[in-house]
Amino acid sequence: MNALKRYSRTLFCAAGLFAAALVAGCGGGGDQGRDPILGLPAAELVSVAVTPATASVAIGATRTLVATATYTDGSSRDVTVGAAWTSATPAVATVNATSGVAVGVSVGNAVVTAAFNGKSGTSTVTVLPAALVSIAVLPANPSVNIGASQQFTAMGTFSNNTTRDISALSTFRSATPAVATIDAVTGRALGLTAGTSVISATSGALSGSTTLTVNPVTLVSLALTPQAPVLQIGAVRQLTATATFSNGTTADVTSATAFSSSIAGNASVGLANGLITGVAAGTSVVTASYNGQTATTTATVIANVALTRIAVTPASANVALTGTQQYTATATYSDNSTANVTSTVTWTSSNTAIGTVLNTGVATGVAAGTTTITATSGLLSGSASLTVGAAVPPPASAPIDLGRATNFAVLAGTALTNNSGGTTLITGDVGSPSQTTDPTLAAGFTNYKSGAPLTNALADLQVAITDANSRTCDVSSASGIDLGGATLSPGVYCYAGAISITGTLTLNGPGVYIFRTQTTLNTTANSIVALNNGATADNVTWVPVGPTTLGANSVFKGSVLGQAAAITVGDNTTLLNGRVLSAAAVTLRNNQITK
Repeated sequence: MNALKRYSRTLFCAAGLFAAALVAGCGGGGDQGRDPILGLPAAELVSVAVTPATASVAIGATRTLVATATYTDGSSRDVTVGAAWTSATPAVATVNATSGVAVGVSVGNAVVTAAFNGKSGTSTVTVLPAALVSIAVLPANPSVNIGASQQFTAMGTFSNNTTRDISALSTFRSATPAVATIDAVTGRALGLTAGTSVISATSGALSGSTTLTVNPVTLVSLALTPQAPVLQIGAVRQLTATATFSNGTTADVTSATAFSSSIAGNASVGLANGLITGVAAGTSVVTASYNGQTATTTATVIANVALTRIAVTPASANVALTGTQQYTATATYSDNSTANVTSTVTWTSSNTAIGTVLNTGVATGVAAGTTTITATSGLLSGSASLTVGAAVPPPASAPIDLGRATNFAVLAGTALTNNSGGTTLITGDVGSPSQTTDPTLAAGFTNYKSGAPLTNALADLQVAITDANSRTCDVSSASGIDLGGATLSPGVYCYAGAISITGTLTLNGPGVYIFRTQTTLNTTANSIVALNNGATADNVTWVPVGPTTLGANSVFKGSVLGQAAAITVGDNTTLLNGRVLSAAAVTLRNNQITK
């Protein structure tokens, strides 16, 4: 009996051990490479493979790689987390040492290795340039006046979520060129007629667009000339009404203007023709009205006394070639009264080859020598001499001399428009014959609406512009430029196309900066002109041939000199070190300007 029990126990145990060995031999348990069971060998690691074997990724993008271990028994498992990852070329692609996540750094190929328990596998990662996924045309939905321009930029967004300016790689197009044209290469659009046009930029198969609105031309201001006319009883004097529009153009609108006289008993005026007639000695304010704009001048009527003498001042003057001199004619009458008759006399030059003179009394030097400038009224005349010296160009390093315009922060030869109820504050003299709302001046400064200071400042403004245009260009371009983002040293910068500023322009270092353009000067909203390392606003001069528009809330530096085109200063824009000086119209809105 005992022998039978021992036999049964032995048989049972042997069967159990056989079953366990059978399970182990079939790969059960999943723990490969463990110690042998009942003398059976463990499964050994044969190889490590990385998938995908070749992978591509854009710059800045990621790609997850997988490491798989294979054993002698044919089994395999994911060892991505347990492997040690390295990149042979981390400047091209990096890889996380424990997770196998590769990141594209620069264009090229990098071999990525996963090492595990003495075995390793590799994958070749190719880093591609970031792909362009969309284009935005900036600024979004802008508006301009007829005759004004707008610079557009094509901004590309790439597959790695970065953005950059791709204007140089794009082609611009205006859907309605009758409303606005655009330079296909530079992206500068020009408003032609009122309306809208879709502006698009295309690069490869992608494009983006925005809508440009061209505003109709609006009346900005009205000016009357001459200012403060003097005439005798029974004499007549013709007034001229000049309208300035939002695109910087002007027009004689005398025939469409309504005139009135505050004291018709002193001076009457033709209601529709602006012809003043002297009625009685005294003064009268003559008002002109046109399409909601008004302008005034004061007419002085003197008694019918005999003209006894005409004096021209200054008695002698010296100017350089192309320099100008304002002469004044003063009449003396038989009752010993005097009057400024500069605008009513006839002006002549004895030698126009040396110097010429306008009917306003402004003489200009033509060639070296001396000529006599004469003012004539009836049978009487007065004379003065004008000596023209040989031109001596100033050195390139010399600042632009504004002469008698130096003390002016704002100067407008035709009309000054300032918003009523605004916060405009001017630290410097202001001058314009026609002003809608007088800007607020800091203490100690004067607003000139007529007289010699205004006339002389306008004359010297032209001299300063001539000086600036005579300087030799250090940089010369047949196209326009956006100076935003640039850092410039002193010099003379000349462009045939428009100058614009988007963002910040930094002027770096002491010296003279002159910027000339044959077309327009425009800054975008919130743009900045910054002065660095000794650069000063007094040495910064902007000389556009066309209109100037400074964007809203921008910070500008330097003096803008307009020879015959309007200057518009945007809402809340500051020129805390600068001037706006134009022989045409100037528009202000909630600005702070300090000369």
